[in-house]
Amino acid sequence: MPKQLPSDDNVGRMQFLLALRRRGISEPAVLRAMDEVPREHFVDSPFAESAYADQALPIACGQTISQPYVVAYMTEQLGVQADHRVLEVGTGSGYQSAYLSHLTDQVYTIEIIKKNQKISPIPFMGSALLSPWPGCFIMATWISKAQRKTAY
Repeated sequence: MPKQLPSDDNVGRMQFLLALRRRGISEPAVLRAMDEVPREHFVDSPFAESAYADQALPIACGQTISQPYVVAYMTEQLGVQADHRVLEVGTGSGYQSAYLSHLTDQVYTIEIIKKNQKISPIPFMGSALLSPWPGCFIMATWISKAQRKTAY
């Protein structure tokens, strides 16, 4: 279970959002989503205190969770609207999918998983494993607004 951040971390989150604004992120929905998605839930416990640092952090299988500015910038450039359907290729920790679900109600994501790779389910996402070739699976996941409301 992810480590809970101290209650006085509200100041840290405000600084985090201010830093995004200073770097040019201005879309209100993007900033609101950044504020609403608890990034510390998507990083391993040893990195929870660094969750809001503007840096990539390691996650399972040698991957990283992208730095928050990159996530915000890419999303702002996409111009995601409530009626859009989004396909994310490379689920990783699920952070980007959770974040996108605050902007649109239809987010689908896929991740290739080696047969013996240990994976943790993303609790608020539906998922299915497909085996298109020997030794690998494709994990298909989706998130709806109803699932997101109960997530955190």
